[in-house]
Amino acid sequence: MHSTNRKSNGLQSLSGIFLQSTHTPQKVIETLAQMGISVSVDVIHAVVRSLSAESYHAIQQLGKTLLAAYAYDNFDVNLKTTNPTVEKSTDTLKHLTSGLLFPLVHGVVCEDLRCSQVLWERSPLNPHANQLLMGVQRGWEDLLSLHKNSPNGVGLTRRDHFSLWKMLSDLIQFSPPYFSRFKDHLCAPEMIEAIPVVKTLIIAARTMDLSNSTIAGNIQSIVNLLQQGGIENPDDVDDPEMSDISEYVVLFHGDLGTGEQIQAAQQCHSIKGSPWNRMQHVIFVPGLFHLKMACADVIWWIFIQPSAVREDVMSLIQDVGIQGLQYVLKGDAKLGTNII
Repeated sequence: MHSTNRKSNGLQSLSGIFLQSTHTPQKVIETLAQMGISVSVDVIHAVVRSLSAESYHAIQQLGKTLLAAYAYDNFDVNLKTTNPTVEKSTDTLKHLTSGLLFPLVHGVVCEDLRCSQVLWERSPLNPHANQLLMGVQRGWEDLLSLHKNSPNGVGLTRRDHFSLWKMLSDLIQFSPPYFSRFKDHLCAPEMIEAIPVVKTLIIAARTMDLSNSTIAGNIQSIVNLLQQGGIENPDDVDDPEMSDISEYVVLFHGDLGTGEQIQAAQQCHSIKGSPWNRMQHVIFVPGLFHLKMACADVIWWIFIQPSAVREDVMSLIQDVGIQGLQYVLKGDAKLGTNII
């Protein structure tokens, strides 16, 4: 098909983009293009420019709506072809930052994010905050009262229902073979309030020649990402089409290290006069993976690491040993030994 019609080059275009992404030498690409396996180097460059322009407009269009969340993280590239110098004879590792934009779905509107000033008036970082507005410091116990959890007709709450289902599930899965016969009788947990599953459009931002391992690098990464989304300091740009971010908040996702750097940056800039300069619009949201890491770390320091908690027969470490022994009795000695 490609030999009869040069425009029928879907396979060749994909091959060319793949070769370009893997830093294939141009001579190899040109050779493959002559064989009809790939497009030429000039075509690849034209495609990259076209895709970059489309991505730029898509990022601008999404960012200016103020209904976009940002995520960024660092990555390293080993530039083996870098010419060595006296100062950096062996340093070929380049520290860069990648970013993503995705729209806020599930019916989120701009008015939901118009709370920057309210949060700042109640923020402990605000040196002029009204203590009466800040209210009482909340703890984890207050999370239990966010949703009503009244007992039903038989006296079971939602948490009781789930605990009951979990106990029956563990009894069927991990107990003696007698209980496995009831597997078909155990239904899935009752759905109380489920978040609808939707397909979220994700747009890759332009790679930034920045290292977010420092406070200054995180500040520059946030400013660069917002600029790519068409949002800049309203005091520096006179553009009526640019959205004013002063009254709104923007969600930024990252790992726990990124969260610490952002928090330190906001503490350092909290005395500045304008909302933009004190990063009042930035709200950090940890990634789910790193949130699980933090929870696992808490479990370790509370239930496993102290030697005193291991002596209780009802402790977590004793339960882990019982689970490992059950795997050994079932015939999976390797897994059981690793657990123990």
